[in-house]
Amino acid sequence: MEDYVWSDPKILPILTNDVVLISLYVDDKRELPENEQYVSKETGRKIKSIGGKWSDFQITRYKANAQPYYLILDIDENSLNEAAGYMPDVDEYEQWLKSGIQEFNK
Repeated sequence: MEDYVWSDPKILPILTNDVVLISLYVDDKRELPENEQYVSKETGRKIKSIGGKWSDFQITRYKANAQPYYLILDIDENSLNEAAGYMPDVDEYEQWLKSGIQEFNK
């Protein structure tokens, strides 16, 4: 998605100018400091890595464990449209982005 869809001339200006893009990298294997490690209340697994922390956040907050997993949120963290997964069709992804932005602007 990042290499082929996000970099598309129809998508990149939207991501650059119309949204605040936040990425949680669930595959980051770097270990959390000992004092930040914990047992997930949702899964019961010990969370030891940065990626594990973000994966646990996604599972706990959104009840989803898919990658990629895209959301468009308002300033109060409410979803503005349906969450999306892998969407290699540029036109479809553009429409999804625009629907979330349109809802935000209401």
